[in-house]
Amino acid sequence: MHKHLTLSALLLTTSVAFAQREIKTYYDGARQHVQEVYAVANDDHEKLVGHYKRFFPDGTLAVEGNFNNGKKSGEFMEYHESGQPSRKMVYVNGMRHGPVEIFDESGKKVQRAYYQNDMLVDSVQSFYDNGVMKSETVFKKGKPEGVVREFYANGNLKSEIYYNNGKPNGITRHFYETGIIEKEANYKHGVLTGFLKTYYTNGQLETVSTMVEGSKNGSFKNYDREGRLVLAGSFLNGQLHGDNTALHPDGTVKHKFTYKEGAKTGTGLVYHPNGKLKAREQPSVTGKDWIITEFSPEEKKLFEKRYRDNLPHGAWVYYFEDGKTEKIKENYEAGKLAGTRYEYHANGKIKLEETYKFNMLNGTFKSYYESGTLEAQGECRSQRKHGLFTAYHPNGKMKEQGEYVADKKHKEWKEFDENGNVIRTLVFKAGILVD
Repeated sequence: MHKHLTLSALLLTTSVAFAQREIKTYYDGARQHVQEVYAVANDDHEKLVGHYKRFFPDGTLAVEGNFNNGKKSGEFMEYHESGQPSRKMVYVNGMRHGPVEIFDESGKKVQRAYYQNDMLVDSVQSFYDNGVMKSETVFKKGKPEGVVREFYANGNLKSEIYYNNGKPNGITRHFYETGIIEKEANYKHGVLTGFLKTYYTNGQLETVSTMVEGSKNGSFKNYDREGRLVLAGSFLNGQLHGDNTALHPDGTVKHKFTYKEGAKTGTGLVYHPNGKLKAREQPSVTGKDWIITEFSPEEKKLFEKRYRDNLPHGAWVYYFEDGKTEKIKENYEAGKLAGTRYEYHANGKIKLEETYKFNMLNGTFKSYYESGTLEAQGECRSQRKHGLFTAYHPNGKMKEQGEYVADKKHKEWKEFDENGNVIRTLVFKAGILVD
């Protein structure tokens, strides 16, 4: 009887052994460095059974676990190349089912989660190196549900978001590392709705905006760090719309604008802290052309600029401190300097006149003494002096004459005294004195 039982056990062991076949794979053709060791069923070579191991190229263990009828079963361990565990998880019938733990290379736990039938359930937790929790997310049927929190390394709360069916729903808050609230907003089914608030590091409210379906709609207010209102206005579908008023710290008006679907409309006014007008923005009837005039705190005109379609276009004039005498007069076409540009002395006489094309000096230029007599004249090409150049003494007699090529003196140049007599002659070649 005993002999019969021994023979039966031997036959069973032999039968099991022959029901599977061990497989080894290698990193190299010489079959020196094992990559995987596992077994497959004899009747199906694609079906893994029994113990499974995978190795790093240096031979250290990378993964180990078990397969049952071709599916992962039981505990699976993954390792760093140092040999420390990197991930531990449990499988049932090929699906993650139970706790999952993740470790850094020093062996410290950095994340923990729970699965049920391959779906995240309960909470997922991650950790800093010091062991302090970094984040915690609760899942239901694989989607975030309830409160999701993040933390700073010092343990203070970083953010707190409430989820419903995988989408933010309700009040969300973000915090500075000190624990002071940084931002809070209201969500409805994943969309910003109701309000959006931001705060300074001292806890003072910075902005408050009305939100409708993810866009700023309705009034908003901005405050400085001391709690003083600095700007108030409205949005429509995320664009500035309606009256827009800014204030100086003492409460006096800083600017008054009106917007329509994101664009300024009507006359805009900007004020100095002393209450005096700083700038006037005046549109044309069509709104394409604008004239912006700026004034000093003493109500003296500083400049007048013209725009078309938000680009400089037309005459720009700058003034001396008296607010009346022109200092610079220039002309723009579609954002580029064009035509003759003038600079003036304080006595009102022309100081410089230049010719521009497409934002570059091209053509004649002349400079004048304060008395009004000609000081110098020449030609420019593509922003560089080119051609005959002549300079004059204040009495009108020639002072210097020669030729420029690509902004460099070239060939013979003569210098004259105030009586018109030649005092010396120099020869240049591409800006270098040769004689």
